[in-house]
Amino acid sequence: MIRISHLKLSLLAWMLLGVLSVHAQDENRMFIVYDASNGMADNGAQTVKCTKTGRMVISTIGHINFYDGSSFVHIDPKEENVYQLSKYRGHYRQMFDKHHHLWLKDKNQVTCVDLMMEKFVPRVKDIFLELGFKKPVNDLFTDVNNHLWALSGETLYGLDDHKEFKVRKDAELQDINVFDSRVMLLFYGDGSVSAYDLNTGSFLFERKADTEEEAQRYARSSFVTPYRQGYFQIRNASANEAILRYFDMQTRKWKTVMEEKYHLNSIEFRDEKLYMGCAEGYWIYNLKTAEKKHIIQLALSKSRFLTTDVNALVFDRQGGMWIGTEKRGLLYSKPYPTPFYLYGWNDPESMRYYLLMEKKLPASAWKSYNRPINNIYQDSRGWTWTAMYTGLKLEKTKGGKKRIFTKKDGLMNEMVHSIVEDAQNDIWVATSYGISHLFIKNNDVTRVETYISKDNVPRESFVNGMAALLSDGRIVMQSQDYMVVFDPNEFHNKQEELFPLYPKMTKILVNGQEVEANKEVDGHVIVNRAISRAKEINVNYDQNSLSLHFTALNYFRPNQTYYRVRIKGIPFYDDWRVLSHANSAGLVDKNGILHLPLTGVRPGRYDIELQASLTPDGWSHEPYVWTLLVNEPWWRTTGLYMLLLVFMLTVLLANFYYYNRNTRLRMMCKNEGTDIIHRIRLFADRCTESSNEILSPYTVSLIEQDERYEKQSIMSEEFMEVMQKIVPYVNSLDEDTEFTVSQLAAYCGVPTKKLYQLLAEHLDKNPRPLIGRLRLQIAEDMLINTDMEIEAIATKCHFASPNFFLASFYHQYRMTPIDYRNTKAR
Repeated sequence: MIRISHLKLSLLAWMLLGVLSVHAQDENRMFIVYDASNGMADNGAQTVKCTKTGRMVISTIGHINFYDGSSFVHIDPKEENVYQLSKYRGHYRQMFDKHHHLWLKDKNQVTCVDLMMEKFVPRVKDIFLELGFKKPVNDLFTDVNNHLWALSGETLYGLDDHKEFKVRKDAELQDINVFDSRVMLLFYGDGSVSAYDLNTGSFLFERKADTEEEAQRYARSSFVTPYRQGYFQIRNASANEAILRYFDMQTRKWKTVMEEKYHLNSIEFRDEKLYMGCAEGYWIYNLKTAEKKHIIQLALSKSRFLTTDVNALVFDRQGGMWIGTEKRGLLYSKPYPTPFYLYGWNDPESMRYYLLMEKKLPASAWKSYNRPINNIYQDSRGWTWTAMYTGLKLEKTKGGKKRIFTKKDGLMNEMVHSIVEDAQNDIWVATSYGISHLFIKNNDVTRVETYISKDNVPRESFVNGMAALLSDGRIVMQSQDYMVVFDPNEFHNKQEELFPLYPKMTKILVNGQEVEANKEVDGHVIVNRAISRAKEINVNYDQNSLSLHFTALNYFRPNQTYYRVRIKGIPFYDDWRVLSHANSAGLVDKNGILHLPLTGVRPGRYDIELQASLTPDGWSHEPYVWTLLVNEPWWRTTGLYMLLLVFMLTVLLANFYYYNRNTRLRMMCKNEGTDIIHRIRLFADRCTESSNEILSPYTVSLIEQDERYEKQSIMSEEFMEVMQKIVPYVNSLDEDTEFTVSQLAAYCGVPTKKLYQLLAEHLDKNPRPLIGRLRLQIAEDMLINTDMEIEAIATKCHFASPNFFLASFYHQYRMTPIDYRNTKAR
């Protein structure tokens, strides 16, 4: 019984999966989920808007989120940023005005975001004052032209148009709009609409709800959207009920489209269809046929489904659908249904496709290869393709030139498992991460596009060799858990050229530091507005290493984003270069974000021209331009150049004056230098002439008793030490050898100025005190370098007796000659 029950449950699951698959194919949309794990501030997306440039703006509870296709950034309001609206009872509503403001209303309050700075306005009241409005604002509206209207008391004021309209006292004003730039329409909570001439203010007409019961029942909130010659309006009741109706301006009548037992939340138009978010999925109303379809379950990847409410629904510039939910995050569906269909092994279709593939597989598919080869495939051209661990190898002729495709060429993974040729003779390969399409034109591979999990390709390895082309042109590939089936004709390569991409700057790094609007970097403001709004980058000469990040807002196929960039005057970018994830060496990442490094930029003005496209040759639109200003150093500015010129002329004249004076001084110094050299030679000669005189205690006593000696012959110890080096050096030179005081100073190891001073003070003194030092210096050398007896050394150095030599030596060196010799010998 247990086995039978399990079998019944399995069959029931298969049947349910089949029903869900059919239901999903009704709309053929698969959704990708973005939530707090992707960087959103919260999992509840209350409102969703697409700006004119294609950027997504999502409000979560208490936050505004911006999405650029790669990452979310959010800003948070402070208490002082909130302005009270006493007469607004509805839920979140996003509005744009013509002053680059984003207004967010919610339950008796409003906040305002300055889109030029991407920050909340500190005090909303200041915006009203700037527009010349000083009265309290009870509710706030924007019309179809993004003009602001303020409800104050019982009067509606045009803050941009400077018009005034009286409102009814007995009904709540819930929405306004302008028709054909001529008629002001006021929509009230009782279901009525009043019309006034926009220019004169005169009353035109009023139309009420169909019944009094309807007027009271759906009075909770309303949402009005213009369509052609009229307006669709959602009206909600307190008891979770809603009505959708249309007001025709030509007939001036209301028409009920549908009523539901739950709230309706938003309206969006696309391809003659009205899309409407509600408490249970969303509705599609065909505006031509009046056919209605309710999408309750939203298909996710890998045959999963989600049942959720839809707060907001909007289409981006590429046609992708964005859905904001209360608790399930932000959902995105591509403009075209995914061409990849997955069949798990519990699906009967999986075995059917396996048998079809088995019939079409070449014999080589079953062959087991040695490492590092997974599969070998020969196409209709006779080219040989080899699936390897390190990429895909192409060999057009046997033994000919080989080419290996890797991640640098566009593969998301280099472990290639299977290869197949489609009916158009292009090549498809399956890897351990993604399926790649190799476009072949003019007998060569022109580009590589890869499809990954966001395209409904399983995030897992494929099976070696298991890929085949079926008779109907579809391709089957086997992964670990799925049979993957797709038709190459369903890929929208031609339509992709019609999708315009609008590049936007998202980040600036200067010398590795991230830049913010109006924030100083090293004492200098780089940009004066939000990075996404900045068109001029102003840096100093020493802030010339930059990294600029750009997004193409390519939500449809981010890793299939091509950039075309030119920056005249900067090497590598001086001419147009096409960059993509496949050929930019990492400059374009898998999310389609361009990381543009600029290092060592010289001072000057540079125009950064940038285009973005889904194809490598789709450059029909004009490039976007950002200006980079690298300022000259302060010493290179024009005013400083003039000051420098004046300074140089002054210096030149001063130099001329001082040159003449210094020339005279140099002549004098030269003469003085010649004189002092002459005196040095005389002093050395006097020391030499007295060197043979016998030195005794008697001669020393005579010198000390001589009054003239006391006054003239006292030499400083510093002079004596210097001359002990100079006298032997000068005496060793030939008479014709020239030398300078500077050379003597270097030889002695004293400053030249100091030597001049010593020589000037002592050269005229009696050299006798120095002669004893010089003789002891000679004796010192003999003690160290010869074996002569002490008596012989004393005689050689002209001392009167060995005892006097011993006494003199001990007085100078504080040891006997014998001890000195023994010490130096060690």
